[in-house]
Amino acid sequence: WTVLYLMLHEVKFPENCGKCPVTTKLLNDLGQRGYQHAFFSALTPGTHIIKHHGPTNKKLRVQLPLVGAEGSALRVADTIVKNKNGEVFAFDDSFEHEAWHRGDATRIVLAFDVWHPDLTDKEVQFLSFLQRSRMRAEMAAEKAAKPAQPKAMACEM
Repeated sequence: WTVLYLMLHEVKFPENCGKCPVTTKLLNDLGQRGYQHAFFSALTPGTHIIKHHGPTNKKLRVQLPLVGAEGSALRVADTIVKNKNGEVFAFDDSFEHEAWHRGDATRIVLAFDVWHPDLTDKEVQFLSFLQRSRMRAEMAAEKAAKPAQPKAMACEM
């Protein structure tokens, strides 16, 4: 399972976005309802992504199969969705889900998240603020935890 990130929890990957300007523009056009998490996912034939679930129901995962969808499917809770090229679907990834690919060609989908439609604009603003604050705190903690680089010492022979 290979992933090419455009955005990962509000962190943008400029080089990847630059390779996909139309997709990036469309994602940006989602405005406040865009969750700022998007990627292309490639699943080779014979691959099975084991059952798992997202941590919260504050967002929905949208998938748009682009190529190689025949023979691939996704199970969300008790529902199985057979992928079809060009047919978009959304699901709450806090439910247990898994994917498999029994087709002949690599399946590539565009996956992106949107805030759950039951959330109000104020709730989305607040949750976005919390998410950005948490990310800044985690990045600061990670930076502070890195050991200082030893200074090069001169060696006389």
